[in-house]
Amino acid sequence: MNILYVAPDIPIPHTGEFIGGSTHVLKIAEGLVRKGNKVIILSRRMTKKQKKYQKIGENIFTRRVYRGLIVPIQGKISTKEGGSTFLRGFVQKTYFFIYRFVLVILALYLLKKHKIDFVLDRSSSKGAGVFSGFLLGIPTIIELLDPDYNNLSMKLTKKIFAYTKSIINPSFHHKVKIISAGVDPNIFKPAYEELEDVRSKYNLKDKKVVVYVGAMSAWHGAEDLIESANKLEGDVRFLMVGKGLDILEGGLKEKGISSRFIFTGFVEHEDVPKYVSAADVAVAPYNPKGFGYMEKYGFYFSPIKIFEYMACKKPVVASDLEIIRDIINENRCGLLAKPGDAEDFAEKIRMLIEDEVSRKKFGDNGRNAVIEKYTWEKVADKIYDCMYGIQKNKLSDGLEA
Repeated sequence: MNILYVAPDIPIPHTGEFIGGSTHVLKIAEGLVRKGNKVIILSRRMTKKQKKYQKIGENIFTRRVYRGLIVPIQGKISTKEGGSTFLRGFVQKTYFFIYRFVLVILALYLLKKHKIDFVLDRSSSKGAGVFSGFLLGIPTIIELLDPDYNNLSMKLTKKIFAYTKSIINPSFHHKVKIISAGVDPNIFKPAYEELEDVRSKYNLKDKKVVVYVGAMSAWHGAEDLIESANKLEGDVRFLMVGKGLDILEGGLKEKGISSRFIFTGFVEHEDVPKYVSAADVAVAPYNPKGFGYMEKYGFYFSPIKIFEYMACKKPVVASDLEIIRDIINENRCGLLAKPGDAEDFAEKIRMLIEDEVSRKKFGDNGRNAVIEKYTWEKVADKIYDCMYGIQKNKLSDGLEA
């Protein structure tokens, strides 16, 4: 099949922004190509240096579009933000109506030009892929990642892939297929030969190391690690891997624990495993407090960083939240702590630091679970199998008619 993957909020490949989303989209595309398909990704153009149209892999192409239509917009913007005044809200809503109308027109053009058989629409497009597919009689599937979706597109689509049903109107539950995010175990694996280079570079050779990989997003909880570190005794170091995390330095100075934290800055995706491998324990302190949607619906993301930790054979200390709880308990790959509870996180980290046997057991369990259940290839297989079934039924209906 020729597949159009509509992901206009995501740069492909990543440019240092929205890395998790970019990884997700590209890995799904690669998985679909391995099934013999051709994939065209409608993606986000972040800079003028990026080409509008580019081949980025075998049978994978991307058509980029500016978030600002004629100019790039770097940050995250939505109709939910900045609507404190009527005028500002009106301008944003008007702009986004025009922006999404243009996306539909562009998607229609790509559907015709590339003779598309199926549309995979990321929900952040607000239905651009679904509407264009509907107009041309091409079946669609939605990847639903958060509660901010278009209801009409949900009615028109054939199936909905989501991490949880909790964010979805019950009237659409019959269309839902539950999936998880994934990881590439060929990239994320124990980097035994390189981990000593990382430990040597950051003077960690005789230290116990806790690693955090991610960014300063509102609900990732990186800032909560300051208080957890303050409650830990012994020579423990926190290796903070990711862009913008050094904003925490002010809080560390106030606590007098700056020496316990190392900030690597941005690290290329393929280099992350050696930083994870250099640690004894990996943390995912997600904290939805104060994040409106999550307080209403509960935690609704599939945490890529946890799968990456597991693939590198690292025991995990993670927030006790829906989805995460199931991953940790089902696979016995770490310990759960109360979200936002620095003392509980510190205690669980301490338990693993002091128990080498449990660290190894949890690490082995995590790697085995990834290979069995959580690869990007398995996620792509589920999506393709659904597409194939829908396409087969469409052809059968056509023959019967």
